[in-house]
Amino acid sequence: MAAQATFRIGELVVHPAYGFCRIARIERAHVRDRLEDCYVFRLGSARNSIKTLISVAQAEAVGLRRPITRQEADAVLEVFRMAATPLEPRTKEQLDDVSARLNSADLLQVAGTIRDLVAAGVKGWSRASDGAFVNQRRSEQAMLTQALGRLIEEITQVRRLPRKAVEGQIRKCLERWRKRDKAHATTS
Repeated sequence: MAAQATFRIGELVVHPAYGFCRIARIERAHVRDRLEDCYVFRLGSARNSIKTLISVAQAEAVGLRRPITRQEADAVLEVFRMAATPLEPRTKEQLDDVSARLNSADLLQVAGTIRDLVAAGVKGWSRASDGAFVNQRRSEQAMLTQALGRLIEEITQVRRLPRKAVEGQIRKCLERWRKRDKAHATTS
């Protein structure tokens, strides 16, 4: 039996790894050796688009969701103002956990993970590349930069603000927190 489609053709949705997507159509496709209804998206540019399918039955598990509300965007921004617990994954399993958290459909978790990685010194949020990063740190930086980009894109759309304004709000929160943390560390 086919799963009931939650989203409609033409609806704007958010994929945790791809960001905003518009459902082009729903079609039957072979998934795990059987026919299933799938949402079809076109990613990329009009000249170079990629057809992406997500099973209707697996859409929720993948994290496909509607865009957040203005109130939810405000709650996400508030997470950046909260104190952080520096997050420094040291094993492959911990790095995989960070990746899952950054690709979560829970934007509060995504924002908290970004904040905690920044507190640990990952610099992807500032777009500043540091040649001293080891490979693992580069991986953290790339994941953080991608997750932050998707988060900023969504908040920009929801709050109808210029991208630079949203980036500035987040940067100000994180820099203010980092300065407070550094001052606390020197007085301890």
